Amino acid sequence: MRIRLLISMLSVLVLPLISFPVSADIPDWLGADLEVSTQLAWETTTNEQYVDFIPRNKYPKVWVLVSRKANSYDTALATMLNVFRRELGNATFRVFLLPATDDAIMRWTKLAESKADLIYTVGSKATVQLHELYAGQRLPVVSVNAKDPVLLGLTNNYLSSNNNFAFTSLNLPADITLNFLLKFKPELSQIGVLYAKKNTSAYLTQYLPLKKEAQKRGIEVVTFEVDESQADSSLKMVMQSQVKQMQLLDPNQSILWLTGSSSLLDRIDEINQLAEGIPLLTVVPDAVNNTEQSALMSVGVSFENNAHQAALYGVRILRDGVLPRDLPVGVLSPPDISINFKQAEAIKAQIPFVLIEMASDLYAPDGNAIRAAGMTMRGEIQ
Repeated sequence: MRIRLLISMLSVLVLPLISFPVSADIPDWLGADLEVSTQLAWETTTNEQYVDFIPRNKYPKVWVLVSRKANSYDTALATMLNVFRRELGNATFRVFLLPATDDAIMRWTKLAESKADLIYTVGSKATVQLHELYAGQRLPVVSVNAKDPVLLGLTNNYLSSNNNFAFTSLNLPADITLNFLLKFKPELSQIGVLYAKKNTSAYLTQYLPLKKEAQKRGIEVVTFEVDESQADSSLKMVMQSQVKQMQLLDPNQSILWLTGSSSLLDRIDEINQLAEGIPLLTVVPDAVNNTEQSALMSVGVSFENNAHQAALYGVRILRDGVLPRDLPVGVLSPPDISINFKQAEAIKAQIPFVLIEMASDLYAPDGNAIRAAGMTMRGEIQ
């Protein structure tokens, strides 16, 4: 709640902040050239008697650009704040909501260049928009809670951005994802992939790569494209028609795969009810939990681990002088695996022991966590 309140309070201050002066005017007995030449490295405060020059990097200033309100972004911010408190405790954070127009974003970047030392973009939308407008500019930028930058077209390889951006990724490579799905069902013959039509990043970085990889291995992909603005593409209508299609083929060797589409992640209970017993797996570890709103299993990168890596990238840039272009795209492997045995019991699904061994989070049939972040809470499922 505190982070959500902070975002709300700071986001409404964006426009007033943009009108602030770059630095306090120094007195006439010092030249204007001095003010210009020192404003990037020094902050000045003055009165009638003296002028203070304060090193800007004494207290590294981190500005954060959040795509929109989302629980996953709150999780990312909380994780980054904890890492910075431990690794670079004198850093300050200022959080903004993504401005609505390109012009407003550009005004924001100009202010950031005079006030901040590092920018974080939280979410794919903020990452893509800021990259379009600010790639190759002065301030370092680190992405967090965003999808694969190569698949989004932000860089052409995983070794370097070749500019002022350092990327992390919520995506696993499609071949790794499919390998783990085959550990769950070795005879897998079809995958129903759910995504929201409006979520372009989920379509580009999760649906299309998995479809291509599955088809290479002879596995059928059934498309569940949800668009609530169209009556015949609502979640209920899409689920009913596409689940029926999957049942005609081979329901016993089928799974549903839920992408990181936030609007669908909020409706997992409804998806489970409409799945007609087909196991629901997801790319989002946080979507497996001890509530009714839980998928059976997840194979992916958790919001916490992605944010932890992004925070360490920022620390290396600010504290150690590492250039963003020298940091490879942060792709975490092996993946985070979470399993809910209550959901497994409900649809009589068998969980291979190898996945139970690898899981970082396990939830018992009664809903209690029996393993969390790889640590045993109490007696595990035998």
